[in-house]
Amino acid sequence: MDNKNIEWRKKKLKQLREEIESGQLNALRELVPNQMIDDLCEASGYRFRKRLLSPLITILHMVSAALSREGSFQSAWENLGQTGRSGVLAEARGRIPYSVWQSLEKWIIKQIHQEDNGNPKWRGHRMIGVDGTGVSMSDEEELTQHFGHRNVGSHVRGSGEGHFPLARVVTAFNLQTLIHIGHEVGNHKASERVLFCTLLPRLEKTDVVVFDRLYAGANLYALYKRSGIEFIGGIHPCLKVERLKVIHVLDDGDQWVEMKLMKKHRKKDPALPESIVIRLIETRIRGEGKEKRIWIATSLLDAQQYPAREICLWHKRRWKIETLLKEAKILLGANVLRSKSVEGIYKELCARLIALNLLHWLILKSSHSKHQAPDRTSVTTTLRLVNAYSLKMSTAPIWQLPLLYCQMLEDIACAQVMYRPNRSEPRMIKRDEWKYPRLQTSRRKWRDQHYLAA
Repeated sequence: MDNKNIEWRKKKLKQLREEIESGQLNALRELVPNQMIDDLCEASGYRFRKRLLSPLITILHMVSAALSREGSFQSAWENLGQTGRSGVLAEARGRIPYSVWQSLEKWIIKQIHQEDNGNPKWRGHRMIGVDGTGVSMSDEEELTQHFGHRNVGSHVRGSGEGHFPLARVVTAFNLQTLIHIGHEVGNHKASERVLFCTLLPRLEKTDVVVFDRLYAGANLYALYKRSGIEFIGGIHPCLKVERLKVIHVLDDGDQWVEMKLMKKHRKKDPALPESIVIRLIETRIRGEGKEKRIWIATSLLDAQQYPAREICLWHKRRWKIETLLKEAKILLGANVLRSKSVEGIYKELCARLIALNLLHWLILKSSHSKHQAPDRTSVTTTLRLVNAYSLKMSTAPIWQLPLLYCQMLEDIACAQVMYRPNRSEPRMIKRDEWKYPRLQTSRRKWRDQHYLAA
Protein backbone atom coordinates (compact mmCIF):
# COMPACT_ATOMS: atom_id res chain seq x y z
CA MET A 1 0.00 0.00 0.00
CA ASP A 2 1.52 3.31 -1.09
CA ASN A 3 1.99 6.28 1.22
CA LYS A 4 -0.74 8.25 -0.52
CA ASN A 5 -3.34 5.60 0.26
CA ILE A 6 -2.15 5.37 3.87
CA GLU A 7 -2.49 9.11 4.33
CA TRP A 8 -5.98 9.02 2.84
CA ARG A 9 -7.02 6.25 5.26
CA LYS A 10 -5.62 8.16 8.24
CA LYS A 11 -7.48 11.28 7.17
CA LYS A 12 -10.72 9.33 6.73
CA LEU A 13 -10.29 7.67 10.15
CA LYS A 14 -9.71 11.05 11.78
CA GLN A 15 -12.82 12.52 10.18
CA LEU A 16 -14.95 9.57 11.30
CA ARG A 17 -13.55 9.76 14.83
CA GLU A 18 -14.29 13.49 15.03
CA GLU A 19 -17.80 12.86 13.71
CA ILE A 20 -18.49 10.29 16.43
CA GLU A 21 -16.97 12.51 19.13
CA SER A 22 -19.10 15.47 18.08
CA GLY A 23 -22.29 13.44 18.60
CA GLN A 24 -21.46 12.11 22.08
CA LEU A 25 -23.21 13.72 25.08
CA ASN A 26 -22.80 17.30 23.92
CA ALA A 27 -24.90 18.57 26.84
CA LEU A 28 -22.26 17.30 29.28
CA ARG A 29 -19.09 18.17 27.37
CA GLU A 30 -18.80 21.43 29.28
CA LEU A 31 -18.35 19.34 32.43
CA VAL A 32 -16.04 16.70 30.92
CA PRO A 33 -13.44 18.35 28.62
CA ASN A 34 -11.75 16.24 25.94
CA GLN A 35 -8.21 17.04 27.05
CA MET A 36 -8.99 16.07 30.64
CA ILE A 37 -9.71 12.44 29.65
CA ASP A 38 -6.41 12.24 27.73
CA ASP A 39 -4.59 13.68 30.76
CA LEU A 40 -6.19 11.13 33.10
CA CYS A 41 -5.17 8.28 30.77
CA GLU A 42 -1.59 9.55 30.74
CA ALA A 43 -1.55 10.00 34.54
CA SER A 44 -2.83 6.42 34.96
CA GLY A 45 -0.08 5.06 32.71
CA TYR A 46 -2.48 4.03 29.95
CA ARG A 47 -0.99 4.60 26.50
CA PHE A 48 -3.21 4.10 23.47
CA ARG A 49 -3.04 4.21 19.71
CA LYS A 50 -5.02 6.59 17.50
CA ARG A 51 -7.90 4.18 16.95
CA LEU A 52 -11.40 4.93 15.74
CA LEU A 53 -12.79 4.24 19.22
CA SER A 54 -10.57 6.50 21.31
CA PRO A 55 -10.72 6.57 25.14
CA LEU A 56 -12.85 9.72 24.89
CA ILE A 57 -15.42 7.97 22.66
CA THR A 58 -15.41 4.81 24.79
CA ILE A 59 -15.85 6.64 28.10
CA LEU A 60 -18.62 8.88 26.77
CA HIS A 61 -20.22 5.83 25.19
CA MET A 62 -20.43 4.01 28.55
CA VAL A 63 -21.83 7.10 30.27
CA SER A 64 -24.33 7.45 27.41
CA ALA A 65 -25.47 3.88 28.03
CA ALA A 66 -26.38 4.85 31.59
CA LEU A 67 -28.34 7.88 30.36
CA SER A 68 -30.11 6.11 27.49
CA ARG A 69 -33.66 4.88 27.87
CA GLU A 70 -32.81 1.19 27.40
CA GLY A 71 -29.60 1.36 29.39
CA SER A 72 -27.71 -0.96 27.01
CA PHE A 73 -24.37 -0.32 25.31
CA GLN A 74 -25.73 -1.10 21.86
CA SER A 75 -28.75 1.22 22.19
CA ALA A 76 -26.46 4.10 23.22
CA TRP A 77 -24.31 3.46 20.16
CA GLU A 78 -27.27 3.26 17.78
CA ASN A 79 -28.72 6.48 19.20
CA LEU A 80 -25.71 8.19 17.61
CA GLY A 81 -26.73 6.85 14.21
CA GLN A 82 -24.01 4.18 14.32
CA THR A 83 -24.67 0.50 13.61
CA GLY A 84 -22.77 -2.72 14.21
CA ARG A 85 -19.37 -2.83 15.94
CA SER A 86 -20.75 -4.52 19.10
CA GLY A 87 -17.63 -6.70 19.35
CA VAL A 88 -15.32 -3.76 18.66
CA LEU A 89 -17.12 -1.72 21.34
CA ALA A 90 -16.63 -4.52 23.87
CA GLU A 91 -12.91 -4.65 23.06
CA ALA A 92 -12.64 -0.87 23.44
CA ARG A 93 -14.32 -0.99 26.85
CA GLY A 94 -11.94 -3.75 27.91
CA ARG A 95 -8.83 -1.81 26.87
CA ILE A 96 -9.43 1.11 29.24
CA PRO A 97 -8.12 0.12 32.71
CA TYR A 98 -10.29 0.50 35.78
CA SER A 99 -7.78 3.00 37.21
CA VAL A 100 -8.81 5.52 34.52
CA TRP A 101 -12.45 5.25 35.63
CA GLN A 102 -11.43 5.72 39.26
CA SER A 103 -9.38 8.79 38.34
CA LEU A 104 -12.29 10.23 36.36
CA GLU A 105 -14.68 9.68 39.27
CA LYS A 106 -12.30 11.39 41.71
CA TRP A 107 -11.68 14.28 39.30
CA ILE A 108 -15.40 15.00 38.93
CA ILE A 109 -15.95 14.83 42.70
CA LYS A 110 -13.02 17.22 43.22
CA GLN A 111 -14.34 19.69 40.65
CA ILE A 112 -17.81 19.70 42.21
CA HIS A 113 -16.31 20.13 45.68
CA GLN A 114 -14.25 23.14 44.51
CA GLU A 115 -17.32 24.77 42.98
CA ASP A 116 -19.42 24.07 46.07
CA ASN A 117 -16.74 24.98 48.63
CA GLY A 118 -18.27 28.38 49.26
CA ASN A 119 -21.66 26.98 50.21
CA PRO A 120 -22.54 26.88 53.90
CA LYS A 121 -22.22 23.60 55.78
CA TRP A 122 -24.18 22.42 58.77
CA ARG A 123 -22.34 24.00 61.68
CA GLY A 124 -19.04 23.61 59.83
CA HIS A 125 -19.57 19.97 58.89
CA ARG A 126 -20.17 18.13 55.65
CA MET A 127 -23.02 15.63 56.06
CA ILE A 128 -22.35 12.22 54.50
CA GLY A 129 -25.02 9.56 54.10
CA VAL A 130 -23.90 5.92 53.91
CA ASP A 131 -25.86 2.87 52.84
CA GLY A 132 -25.41 -0.43 51.05
CA THR A 133 -27.26 -2.17 48.26
CA GLY A 134 -26.99 -5.09 45.88
CA VAL A 135 -26.62 -5.09 42.10
CA SER A 136 -27.32 -8.05 39.84
CA MET A 137 -25.63 -9.12 36.61
CA SER A 138 -25.54 -11.81 33.91
CA ASP A 139 -25.28 -15.46 34.88
CA GLU A 140 -21.73 -15.90 33.61
CA GLU A 141 -19.30 -18.44 35.05
CA GLU A 142 -16.62 -15.81 35.75
CA LEU A 143 -19.09 -13.54 37.55
CA THR A 144 -20.56 -16.42 39.54
CA GLN A 145 -17.15 -17.50 40.81
CA HIS A 146 -16.17 -13.96 41.81
CA PHE A 147 -19.41 -12.54 43.25
CA GLY A 148 -21.46 -15.67 44.01
CA HIS A 149 -25.21 -16.15 44.24
CA ARG A 150 -27.42 -14.86 47.02
CA ASN A 151 -29.05 -17.46 49.29
CA VAL A 152 -32.81 -17.10 48.89
CA GLY A 153 -34.14 -20.48 50.03
CA SER A 154 -34.50 -23.90 48.49
CA HIS A 155 -37.84 -23.01 46.86
CA VAL A 156 -35.98 -21.05 44.14
CA ARG A 157 -33.15 -23.47 43.42
CA GLY A 158 -32.35 -26.87 44.75
CA SER A 159 -29.17 -25.49 46.30
CA GLY A 160 -30.96 -22.52 47.86
CA GLU A 161 -29.25 -19.94 45.62
CA GLY A 162 -30.59 -17.06 43.58
CA HIS A 163 -30.72 -17.05 39.80
CA PHE A 164 -28.00 -14.46 39.15
CA PRO A 165 -24.72 -13.31 40.72
CA LEU A 166 -25.02 -10.46 43.17
CA ALA A 167 -22.47 -7.81 44.14
CA ARG A 168 -22.57 -5.91 47.42
CA VAL A 169 -22.03 -2.14 47.07
CA VAL A 170 -21.58 0.44 49.85
CA THR A 171 -22.00 4.04 48.74
CA ALA A 172 -21.42 7.43 50.36
CA PHE A 173 -23.32 10.56 49.30
CA ASN A 174 -23.07 14.18 50.35
CA LEU A 175 -26.54 14.83 51.77
CA GLN A 176 -26.24 18.59 51.18
CA THR A 177 -25.28 18.47 47.47
CA LEU A 178 -26.55 14.91 46.70
CA ILE A 179 -23.19 14.10 45.08
CA HIS A 180 -21.77 10.59 45.26
CA ILE A 181 -18.31 10.76 46.87
CA GLY A 182 -17.22 7.13 46.86
CA HIS A 183 -18.18 3.46 46.76
CA GLU A 184 -16.76 0.03 47.47
CA VAL A 185 -17.75 -3.25 45.81
CA GLY A 186 -17.54 -6.80 47.17
CA ASN A 187 -19.12 -10.19 46.63
CA HIS A 188 -22.59 -10.93 47.96
CA LYS A 189 -21.18 -12.25 51.26
CA ALA A 190 -19.08 -9.16 51.92
CA SER A 191 -19.90 -7.25 55.09
CA GLU A 192 -21.20 -3.73 54.52
CA ARG A 193 -19.37 -2.67 57.67
CA VAL A 194 -16.03 -3.86 56.30
CA LEU A 195 -16.67 -2.21 52.94
CA PHE A 196 -17.57 1.05 54.68
CA CYS A 197 -14.36 0.96 56.74
CA THR A 198 -12.38 0.92 53.49
CA LEU A 199 -14.22 4.13 52.53
CA LEU A 200 -13.17 6.00 55.67
CA PRO A 201 -9.85 7.33 54.24
CA ARG A 202 -11.84 9.18 51.53
CA LEU A 203 -13.74 11.23 54.10
CA GLU A 204 -12.60 14.52 55.57
CA LYS A 205 -11.75 14.90 59.25
CA THR A 206 -14.73 17.16 59.97
CA ASP A 207 -17.34 15.04 58.16
CA VAL A 208 -20.44 13.78 59.97
CA VAL A 209 -21.52 10.34 58.76
CA VAL A 210 -25.25 9.56 58.96
CA PHE A 211 -26.12 5.85 58.83
CA ASP A 212 -28.67 3.25 59.90
CA ARG A 213 -28.30 0.75 62.72
CA LEU A 214 -26.41 -1.75 60.51
CA TYR A 215 -23.27 0.37 60.97
CA ALA A 216 -23.76 0.72 64.73
CA GLY A 217 -21.67 -0.79 67.53
CA ALA A 218 -19.27 0.35 70.23
CA ASN A 219 -16.21 -0.94 68.32
CA LEU A 220 -17.36 0.85 65.16
CA TYR A 221 -18.06 4.07 67.07
CA ALA A 222 -14.50 3.97 68.41
CA LEU A 223 -13.14 3.29 64.91
CA TYR A 224 -15.06 6.27 63.49
CA LYS A 225 -13.72 8.56 66.22
CA ARG A 226 -10.18 7.30 65.67
CA SER A 227 -10.56 8.13 61.95
CA GLY A 228 -11.46 11.71 62.91
CA ILE A 229 -15.08 11.70 61.74
CA GLU A 230 -18.29 12.28 63.69
CA PHE A 231 -21.41 10.15 63.34
CA ILE A 232 -25.20 10.14 63.70
CA GLY A 233 -27.07 6.85 63.49
CA GLY A 234 -29.48 4.39 65.00
CA ILE A 235 -28.33 2.07 67.77
CA HIS A 236 -27.76 -1.65 67.37
CA PRO A 237 -31.06 -3.58 67.76
CA CYS A 238 -29.56 -5.77 70.50
CA LEU A 239 -28.40 -2.85 72.64
CA LYS A 240 -30.23 -2.45 75.97
CA VAL A 241 -30.17 1.28 76.69
CA GLU A 242 -31.38 0.87 80.26
CA ARG A 243 -28.26 -1.18 81.09
CA LEU A 244 -25.82 1.50 79.98
CA LYS A 245 -24.05 3.69 82.51
CA VAL A 246 -25.38 7.27 82.32
CA ILE A 247 -22.57 9.83 82.53
CA HIS A 248 -24.54 13.04 82.18
CA VAL A 249 -28.19 13.96 81.54
CA LEU A 250 -28.60 16.88 79.13
CA ASP A 251 -32.39 16.89 78.86
CA ASP A 252 -35.34 14.55 78.92
CA GLY A 253 -34.38 11.78 76.48
CA ASP A 254 -30.93 13.31 75.86
CA GLN A 255 -27.95 11.90 77.76
CA TRP A 256 -24.33 10.84 77.69
CA VAL A 257 -23.69 7.14 78.24
CA GLU A 258 -20.64 4.93 78.50
CA MET A 259 -20.42 1.89 76.22
CA LYS A 260 -18.00 -0.95 76.96
CA LEU A 261 -16.16 -2.55 74.06
CA MET A 262 -16.26 -6.34 73.84
CA LYS A 263 -13.00 -8.18 74.51
CA LYS A 264 -13.07 -9.95 71.14
CA HIS A 265 -12.97 -6.59 69.33
CA ARG A 266 -10.12 -5.28 71.48
CA LYS A 267 -8.25 -8.53 70.91
CA LYS A 268 -8.46 -8.05 67.14
CA ASP A 269 -7.53 -4.36 67.43
CA PRO A 270 -5.54 -3.61 70.62
CA ALA A 271 -5.59 0.11 69.83
CA LEU A 272 -9.31 0.28 70.64
CA PRO A 273 -10.20 1.78 74.05
CA GLU A 274 -11.95 -0.15 76.80
CA SER A 275 -15.01 2.11 76.59
CA ILE A 276 -16.41 5.07 74.67
CA VAL A 277 -18.75 7.89 75.67
CA ILE A 278 -21.54 8.68 73.22
CA ARG A 279 -24.71 10.74 73.27
CA LEU A 280 -28.13 9.06 73.03
CA ILE A 281 -31.19 11.02 71.92
CA GLU A 282 -34.69 9.60 72.12
CA THR A 283 -37.09 10.51 69.33
CA ARG A 284 -40.33 9.32 67.79
CA ILE A 285 -40.80 8.26 64.19
CA ARG A 286 -43.78 7.10 62.24
CA GLY A 287 -43.50 3.96 60.16
CA GLU A 288 -45.88 1.33 58.82
CA GLY A 289 -48.86 3.37 60.00
CA LYS A 290 -47.83 3.62 63.65
CA GLU A 291 -45.56 5.71 65.85
CA LYS A 292 -42.61 4.21 67.72
CA ARG A 293 -39.71 5.36 69.88
CA ILE A 294 -36.11 5.00 68.76
CA TRP A 295 -32.71 6.04 70.12
CA ILE A 296 -30.19 7.93 68.01
CA ALA A 297 -26.49 7.64 68.83
CA THR A 298 -24.08 10.45 68.02
CA SER A 299 -20.55 11.58 68.81
CA LEU A 300 -21.65 15.24 68.84
CA LEU A 301 -21.76 15.64 72.62
CA ASP A 302 -22.19 19.42 72.91
CA ALA A 303 -25.95 20.06 73.22
CA GLN A 304 -25.47 23.82 72.87
CA GLN A 305 -23.62 23.62 69.56
CA TYR A 306 -25.55 20.58 68.26
CA PRO A 307 -29.21 20.72 69.37
CA ALA A 308 -31.03 17.41 69.64
CA ARG A 309 -33.79 18.56 67.30
CA GLU A 310 -31.35 19.25 64.44
CA ILE A 311 -29.61 15.91 64.95
CA CYS A 312 -32.96 14.11 64.73
CA LEU A 313 -33.75 16.01 61.53
CA TRP A 314 -30.47 14.92 59.95
CA HIS A 315 -31.18 11.33 60.92
CA LYS A 316 -34.53 11.66 59.16
CA ARG A 317 -32.85 13.15 56.08
CA ARG A 318 -30.73 10.02 55.84
CA TRP A 319 -33.61 8.52 53.87
CA LYS A 320 -32.56 10.75 50.97
CA ILE A 321 -29.84 8.24 50.19
CA GLU A 322 -32.55 5.67 49.39
CA THR A 323 -33.80 8.01 46.66
CA LEU A 324 -30.25 8.45 45.33
CA LEU A 325 -29.73 4.68 45.20
CA LYS A 326 -33.06 4.35 43.38
CA GLU A 327 -31.90 6.91 40.83
CA ALA A 328 -28.68 4.97 40.21
CA LYS A 329 -30.33 1.54 40.06
CA ILE A 330 -33.66 2.21 38.36
CA LEU A 331 -33.24 5.48 36.45
CA LEU A 332 -29.66 4.77 35.28
CA GLY A 333 -29.87 0.99 35.05
CA ALA A 334 -27.34 -0.03 37.72
CA ASN A 335 -29.82 -2.54 39.15
CA VAL A 336 -28.85 -5.15 36.53
CA LEU A 337 -25.39 -4.62 35.05
CA ARG A 338 -24.72 -5.89 31.52
CA SER A 339 -20.96 -6.55 31.45
CA LYS A 340 -19.75 -10.14 31.16
CA SER A 341 -16.42 -9.85 33.01
CA VAL A 342 -15.50 -8.95 36.59
CA GLU A 343 -13.48 -5.89 35.60
CA GLY A 344 -16.28 -4.87 33.24
CA ILE A 345 -18.75 -4.92 36.17
CA TYR A 346 -16.51 -2.58 38.17
CA LYS A 347 -16.14 -0.22 35.20
CA GLU A 348 -19.85 -0.22 34.34
CA LEU A 349 -20.93 0.47 37.91
CA CYS A 350 -18.41 3.32 38.11
CA ALA A 351 -19.68 4.73 34.78
CA ARG A 352 -23.29 4.76 35.99
CA LEU A 353 -22.35 6.48 39.25
CA ILE A 354 -20.35 9.03 37.25
CA ALA A 355 -23.45 9.63 35.11
CA LEU A 356 -25.47 10.23 38.29
CA ASN A 357 -22.88 12.76 39.52
CA LEU A 358 -22.94 14.58 36.18
CA LEU A 359 -26.73 14.95 36.39
CA HIS A 360 -26.53 16.30 39.94
CA TRP A 361 -23.67 18.59 38.92
CA LEU A 362 -25.96 20.20 36.34
CA ILE A 363 -28.67 20.46 39.00
CA LEU A 364 -26.24 22.22 41.35
CA LYS A 365 -25.24 24.70 38.63
CA SER A 366 -28.87 25.50 37.79
CA SER A 367 -29.85 25.70 41.48
CA HIS A 368 -27.06 28.14 42.33
CA SER A 369 -28.08 30.48 39.52
CA LYS A 370 -31.68 30.54 40.77
CA HIS A 371 -30.83 30.27 44.51
CA GLN A 372 -32.91 27.10 44.83
CA ALA A 373 -32.48 23.94 46.91
CA PRO A 374 -30.89 21.19 44.74
CA ASP A 375 -33.05 18.46 46.28
CA ARG A 376 -36.20 20.08 44.85
CA THR A 377 -35.10 19.61 41.19
CA SER A 378 -36.38 16.61 39.26
CA VAL A 379 -33.57 14.22 38.29
CA THR A 380 -35.83 12.44 35.79
CA THR A 381 -36.56 15.70 33.96
CA THR A 382 -32.84 16.58 34.04
CA LEU A 383 -32.03 13.26 32.38
CA ARG A 384 -34.60 13.89 29.64
CA LEU A 385 -33.30 17.40 29.04
CA VAL A 386 -29.70 16.18 28.79
CA ASN A 387 -30.65 13.66 26.10
CA ALA A 388 -32.78 16.22 24.24
CA TYR A 389 -30.16 18.99 24.30
CA SER A 390 -27.36 16.56 23.36
CA LEU A 391 -29.26 15.86 20.15
CA LYS A 392 -29.81 19.58 19.52
CA MET A 393 -26.16 20.43 20.13
CA SER A 394 -24.93 17.69 17.77
CA THR A 395 -26.49 19.50 14.79
CA ALA A 396 -26.22 23.13 15.95
CA PRO A 397 -23.44 25.48 14.76
CA ILE A 398 -20.58 26.06 17.18
CA TRP A 399 -21.60 29.60 18.07
CA GLN A 400 -24.98 28.35 19.36
CA LEU A 401 -23.55 25.77 21.79
CA PRO A 402 -23.00 28.18 24.76
CA LEU A 403 -26.52 29.54 24.29
CA LEU A 404 -28.06 26.05 24.23
CA TYR A 405 -26.07 25.08 27.33
CA CYS A 406 -27.37 28.12 29.26
CA GLN A 407 -30.91 27.42 28.05
CA MET A 408 -30.61 23.84 29.28
CA LEU A 409 -29.62 25.06 32.76
CA GLU A 410 -32.62 27.39 32.73
CA ASP A 411 -34.96 24.52 31.83
CA ILE A 412 -33.44 22.30 34.54
CA ALA A 413 -34.00 25.04 37.13
CA CYS A 414 -37.68 25.13 36.15
CA ALA A 415 -38.10 21.37 36.73
CA GLN A 416 -39.12 21.67 40.38
CA VAL A 417 -40.96 18.94 42.30
CA MET A 418 -43.53 19.52 45.02
CA TYR A 419 -42.52 19.45 48.67
CA ARG A 420 -44.50 16.59 50.21
CA PRO A 421 -43.48 16.05 53.86
CA ASN A 422 -44.46 12.82 55.61
CA ARG A 423 -45.60 11.35 52.30
CA SER A 424 -46.27 7.63 52.53
CA GLU A 425 -46.94 5.23 49.65
CA PRO A 426 -47.72 1.51 49.91
CA ARG A 427 -45.17 -0.87 48.42
CA MET A 428 -47.78 -2.60 46.27
CA ILE A 429 -48.54 -2.91 42.58
CA LYS A 430 -51.88 -2.33 40.90
CA ARG A 431 -51.24 -4.15 37.61
CA ASP A 432 -50.87 -7.92 37.52
CA GLU A 433 -47.60 -9.38 36.29
CA TRP A 434 -47.57 -11.50 33.16
CA LYS A 435 -48.61 -15.08 33.89
CA TYR A 436 -45.41 -16.71 32.68
CA PRO A 437 -43.94 -19.52 34.81
CA ARG A 438 -40.71 -18.76 36.66
CA LEU A 439 -37.56 -20.21 35.11
CA GLN A 440 -35.92 -22.35 37.80
CA THR A 441 -32.53 -22.70 36.10
CA SER A 442 -30.30 -20.77 33.70
CA ARG A 443 -31.42 -20.35 30.09
CA ARG A 444 -28.32 -22.17 28.90
CA LYS A 445 -29.16 -25.27 30.94
CA TRP A 446 -32.79 -25.12 29.86
CA ARG A 447 -31.77 -25.06 26.20
CA ASP A 448 -29.44 -28.01 26.72
CA GLN A 449 -32.23 -30.02 28.34
CA HIS A 450 -34.98 -29.10 25.84
CA TYR A 451 -33.11 -28.72 22.58
CA LEU A 452 -34.97 -31.69 21.09
CA ALA A 453 -38.34 -30.08 21.81
CA ALA A 454 -37.13 -26.85 20.23
